[in-house]
Amino acid sequence: MLNDYLPLRYLSRLLPILIVILSCCLYASAQQQVTITGKVGNTKGEPLVGASITIKGTHTGVLSDTKGEFSITCKSNDVLVFTYSGFDPQEKLVNITTGWTIALEETRSVLSEVVVAALGIQRQTKGLTYATQKVAGTELTKVPQTNMINALSGKVAGMTISRSAAGLGGSAKVLLRGSKSAAGNNQPLYVIDGVPLINFTRESANASFSMADQGDGISNLNPDDIESMSVLKGASAASLYGSQAANGVILITTKKGKAGVSKIDVSSGLTVDAVAYTPKLQNNYGQTAPGSPESWGAPVGSSYDNVSDFFQKGNTWINSVGFSSGTEKMQTYLSYANTSAKGIVEGNTMGRHNFNFRQSAQFLNNKLKLEGNVNMITQTVNNNPVFGFQSGPLFGLYTFPTGQDLSPYKENFEVLDPVRNLYVQNWPFITADNQNPYWVINRNLYKNKRFRTVTNITARYDITEWMNIQLRGNMDRTNDYNTAKYYVGTAAVYAGLNGRYNVSDITTTQLYGDALLNINKDFNDIQLTATLGSSITDSRNAGESLGSNEMYIPNVFTIQNMSRGVGTSFGAASAQHQQLQAVFGNISLSYKNWLYMDVTGRNDWSSNLSYTPNGSYFYPSGGLTVLLDQLLSLPQSINLLKVRGSYAVVGNTVPIYVTNPLNYLTGIGDITFNNTAPFTDLKPEKTRSLELGAEFRLLQNRLSGDVTWYKTNSINQFFSVAVPPGTGYSRRFINGGDIQNSGVEASLNVRSVSGRNFSWNTGLNFARNRNVIKRLTDEVDQFVLSDDINNYSSILKVGGSYGDIYAQVLRRDEKTGQVYINDDGTPVVQGGARQLVGNANPDFRLGWNNNISYKWISLDFLVDGSFGGEVMSLTEQILDGYGVSAASGKARDEGGLTVDGIRLSDNTPVTKVDADKWYKTVGGRQHVTGEYMYDATTVRIREMSLGFTLPKSLLKTDVIKNIRLSLIGRNLVYLYKKAPYDPELTYSTGNGYSGIDVFSLPATRSFGCSLNVSF
Repeated sequence: MLNDYLPLRYLSRLLPILIVILSCCLYASAQQQVTITGKVGNTKGEPLVGASITIKGTHTGVLSDTKGEFSITCKSNDVLVFTYSGFDPQEKLVNITTGWTIALEETRSVLSEVVVAALGIQRQTKGLTYATQKVAGTELTKVPQTNMINALSGKVAGMTISRSAAGLGGSAKVLLRGSKSAAGNNQPLYVIDGVPLINFTRESANASFSMADQGDGISNLNPDDIESMSVLKGASAASLYGSQAANGVILITTKKGKAGVSKIDVSSGLTVDAVAYTPKLQNNYGQTAPGSPESWGAPVGSSYDNVSDFFQKGNTWINSVGFSSGTEKMQTYLSYANTSAKGIVEGNTMGRHNFNFRQSAQFLNNKLKLEGNVNMITQTVNNNPVFGFQSGPLFGLYTFPTGQDLSPYKENFEVLDPVRNLYVQNWPFITADNQNPYWVINRNLYKNKRFRTVTNITARYDITEWMNIQLRGNMDRTNDYNTAKYYVGTAAVYAGLNGRYNVSDITTTQLYGDALLNINKDFNDIQLTATLGSSITDSRNAGESLGSNEMYIPNVFTIQNMSRGVGTSFGAASAQHQQLQAVFGNISLSYKNWLYMDVTGRNDWSSNLSYTPNGSYFYPSGGLTVLLDQLLSLPQSINLLKVRGSYAVVGNTVPIYVTNPLNYLTGIGDITFNNTAPFTDLKPEKTRSLELGAEFRLLQNRLSGDVTWYKTNSINQFFSVAVPPGTGYSRRFINGGDIQNSGVEASLNVRSVSGRNFSWNTGLNFARNRNVIKRLTDEVDQFVLSDDINNYSSILKVGGSYGDIYAQVLRRDEKTGQVYINDDGTPVVQGGARQLVGNANPDFRLGWNNNISYKWISLDFLVDGSFGGEVMSLTEQILDGYGVSAASGKARDEGGLTVDGIRLSDNTPVTKVDADKWYKTVGGRQHVTGEYMYDATTVRIREMSLGFTLPKSLLKTDVIKNIRLSLIGRNLVYLYKKAPYDPELTYSTGNGYSGIDVFSLPATRSFGCSLNVSF
C-alpha cells in the first residue's frame, strides 16, 4: 500500500532532461598532475592553522597544518582558492609548484560567510532570503548539562525552550515562533548532517495526578561532537524538508576529520546542583489535631526544616575525548563521551555513554566522496521522580504538619506488618495523594534504559566541476526498556494488595534515504544554484507494554507473577508503521552579487492520509534578497545592507490511523471496538508564511544587526467532534481552523572593544510573538487541549490564544471587582463554566550574551529574560488548603486575610476574612484555581564561565597545544521572579498543560569547573 505513493512517474519525466544535461557536461581534460606546496599566513607573517586550499570549481581541497603549511595535488592549469574565516579569499593560478607564500587579509565584509541551509547544503549568508541564526558548538559546551538543547535558551531570537520538571534525563519543549497546530506536533525538526533525526518524547501522563518524563531524542547527543547549529525559523527556510519541518528546523553539523590536521581534544566538566527555590512554608502553627494531615492548629514553639533535609546536592560529570586526523584522501573523527549524574532526590541517577565514528574518503581523482558515520548511545536513568498530585514524593514532603519532625519517617520509612510478615509503608496519612516521601523514593522504583544507534552513509560524485549527484541513507533505531515497581504498602490505588509492576519494551526505527542532483554554475553575471531530489522516510514502532496491580506473590516483579484479572493491562505497538515520500526542487539565482532569488517546490505522499483523495499534497516557496551595499554607492562604513522577503506554504500530515480507525487489543484477550467514524475526506494541515527582513554590517563589521517581521496562518486544523446517537459512532474528525502567529525578531551584535590583548563581543536578541485563534469551524466553538478535573483547562477559542488558561474563579462585582463574601465569612465561588484567567506565553523575550577576553583570561556570561504571561501553581493551592503555606501563616499572624470585599447579603464592605475560611475555600484540590495565577516574568543570569588559558610559553612542550580551565555556573541568580516556582519548568512537553506547576521538582543552580586540553 505504501509503495503506491512512490513518485516514479515524476522522476521518469525528468530522466530525459537529466540525460541531456549529463551528456553535455561529461568531458575530461588531460592536463598534467602536479603537487603544490607552500604556506598560508596573515599579513603579519603569522601562520593560519586550518586555512582551506581548494581547487576552484571542485570540492577537492586540503587544510593548512599547525605551521600554516600545505600540500595539494592538482592540474597544471588549475586555480587554487585560499580561504580562512574572517579573511578575504585569494585565488592563484598554478604556475610554480613550490615556495608558495600566501598572505590573507582580514575581511572587511561578510559576503563570503556561509551557513548550512536545508538538506545540509552550504549557502552564502548574503544570498539567503529568510531568517536563520547560527550557533557555534562551543555555546553548547561552555556550561555542560545532560540535555544540550537547553544550552540554547536565551541565545536564539524567536526560540522558546521550556525544560521538563522531571530533572535528569528530562525532555525539552522547543518552539520556534509559537505554537501552530491544535492537535499535531509543534516542535521543530532536528536534522543532523542533512538527515532528519527522530525526536520522540516518551511521557507517561495521568492528567495532573502524575507525570513521568522518560526523555526525548535530542537529549541523547554528545555536545562535544557538534561543530555548529543553524536554526531555520520560518517555513521558507524549512520548506525543502516538507511536512516534518512545518514548525522550523534545527540543523546540526557535527565534527569531522580535516586534511593535514591531527589532534586529540579532551574535556572534563563537573557541576554541582543545588536547589534554587522551594515553596515558602509557615513555621508558627501546628497540626490541626492528632492524626490530621493539616496545619490549622495552635501556635508551636519550634519547627523543623523537613524540606531542606530531604533534598541533596546533585552533580553532573561529563568527560569526553575526541580524535581527528586526515590526509587529502581520507579523514577520520572518533569520539567517546561519558555522562554520570546524580539528581537532587536520593536514588535519582543517570549514566550515558556516547561513541561516535565518522570516516570520509575520496576516490577517482577526488570525484567520488564516500562518508560513513556510526553513533551509538546507551543511557540508564534510575528513579526519575514522578510529579503531580500522586505517586511523587513532594506532596507528602511539603504538606507534612508544621512542628512535626519528619526524621523518624526517614529512618524508618517502612515497618513490619506482623500479619503478612512483610514490610509496609510507615506513614500516618496514607492516601493516593499523601505518602511518605522516603517510602516513595525507596519503594517506588523506576528504571529507564535506552540503546540507540544512528548510522549514516553518503556518496557524492562530481559529474563536472559544477554538478554533482549525492545519495544518502540513514537508520535511526532506539530501544527503550522501562520498568516501574510499586511495593506492597504503597497506596492501594496504585499497588493493590501485592504490589504493582509495569514494564514496556518499545523499539522505534526510522529509515531515511534521499537522492540529490546539485548544480552550481556561473553564467557571466548570473550564478545558478539548483537542487533536484527525492526522499523517503519510513518509521515503525514495535513492542509491548504490560502492567498489573494484581500480583500473585507480593513484591515479586516479573511478568510471570501477573494475574490475568482486570488489574492487568496489555498494550502492543507493533502495528504502527508510517511512511512519507517526496520529490522536491530548489532554484537559486543571483545577479551581479546584489540580487538573489529562491524558488522551491515539494510534493509529499503520506501514508497517514491513506483512504482519502488527499494523499498527495504540493507546496511552494519563494524569496527575494537585495544587497543595497552592492547596488548603490554607500559610505565605506557600511559593509552590508540587505533587505529580504519570502513567502511559503508548508504542509503537515495528520496522526497515524485517523483516516480509517480500527478495533484493537487492550488487554489479554480483550478487544476495544472503534467508536470513531472514518475520515475519508481529511486534508493535510497547511501553514502559510510571509516573512520580511533586513540585515546590516557597519564599521568593518564591528556592528551588525538583523530584524525580521513574520506572519503565519495554519489552516485545515484537525479536530475531533461528537456525532449524534444512532450513527454507530460517538466521535468523528473534521478539518477547519486558522491559527495565526505574527511577530518581530531582532538581534544586535557589537564588537565594541578590540585591542592587542583585549576584546569584548556582545550580542542582544529580542523576540515578540502574538498568537490569535482566527477561526475554528462552524461545528466547533472551542477546542480543548487539556481539561483537568482539578479545575484547570487549556482551551482554544476564536479570538483567544494558544496557551489560554481557564479556571474556577471567585464571584466578584462586575463594576468594582470586589469579591463577594458569604454571611459565614467564606468567599463566594463563581458557578458555571471555568473562566479565562491568563496565558502562559510571554509578551516578549530578551537575551544578552557577552564574551570578554584579556590576554589568557576570558569571561562569558548570558542574561536573559521572559517578560509577561501568567502561570498557575496548584502546588501553592494545596499548601494553602493544608495550612502549611507562608501566606496562610501570615494571615493568621495578622488576625485574618485582608481583602477588598462586599457581603453578598447586604453589600456592606468586608476587609478581613478568617484565614482558614478563605484558604479552605480557595485552597486545596479541586477548588478555586483562578486565585493561583502569578506573573511569569523572569530575568536571570543564565550562565557564566570564567576561563583561564595557559600561555604557550608555560607549556614547554609541543605535544600539548592548549590547556584551558574554566569556572562555570548556570541559572546563577534570578534578577526578577514573582512566581513561586520557575516558570520555565513545564509540567508537560506536549501541547496541553502549559503554564502549570503541580508538585514539580524545584529549579536548581549549578556551579562547577571544566578542563579542556588539546594535543
